[in-house]
Amino acid sequence: MRRLGAIHRPAPAAVPLLAARARLDLHTPKPLTDWLKTLPANGDELLNDKLGDCVPVSALWMAYLWRANAWGDSRRPVDAQAEALYTAWGGYNPATGVPDDGCDTALAMTLWATKGIQTDPQTESVPTWTKIDPTRLVDVRVAIDLLGPVRFTLNLPAAAQDLAAWRGQPGTGPDWAPGSWGAHSVAAGRQDATSFSVRTWGTDLIISHAFFFAYCVAVDGMLDREWLATTGLSPSGLDWTALHGDMASL
Repeated sequence: MRRLGAIHRPAPAAVPLLAARARLDLHTPKPLTDWLKTLPANGDELLNDKLGDCVPVSALWMAYLWRANAWGDSRRPVDAQAEALYTAWGGYNPATGVPDDGCDTALAMTLWATKGIQTDPQTESVPTWTKIDPTRLVDVRVAIDLLGPVRFTLNLPAAAQDLAAWRGQPGTGPDWAPGSWGAHSVAAGRQDATSFSVRTWGTDLIISHAFFFAYCVAVDGMLDREWLATTGLSPSGLDWTALHGDMASL
């Protein structure tokens, strides 16, 4: 069974648009960027078939895909990490199995940006949180080009339970109403001129731009300093001083 688990909340006012801290307008999206292929999906749902832990799962995939693409690290997240983050971010108690209500997206991202997540005994991911305007397709594509995987929060229709629906045009009727299934967080790591690809439920799904515009309610871009330093990728004019101030007020 596929579970969802995002409780969508707008980002705090302190979290800036990436376009307000960098000159995204100086970049043109690449015809194709694919960060997912370096660490292919292998069917591991990281408990999101049983628990509403999609928010921790999307964060873990972002962090491990950074490692794979920047340093060739083939390690993958495991169930225990997803469960531990679900406990920290959503209050889940493994002993009782409750609450299993999902995670507040704003709280989870705040905790990631301030307390970090452990990716191995020696490494902690503490990125800087920015937003990308989901109505600006060019900005979303450029963010994936430069930052690596970003997080989409999707207010999914009931029709999206058929995964083939994600790659096409949204339909009409009650089953296509935003939120009629629920909210879901995914790691988006591939972009081209017509679609995105996201990792969820142990697989990579193609999302048409039409589906994205109909159902994406938030795009979060996490700036990882080691990723930027190692890959040499960075948005033009990135203002780290301002970003440091932004995070200090979270």
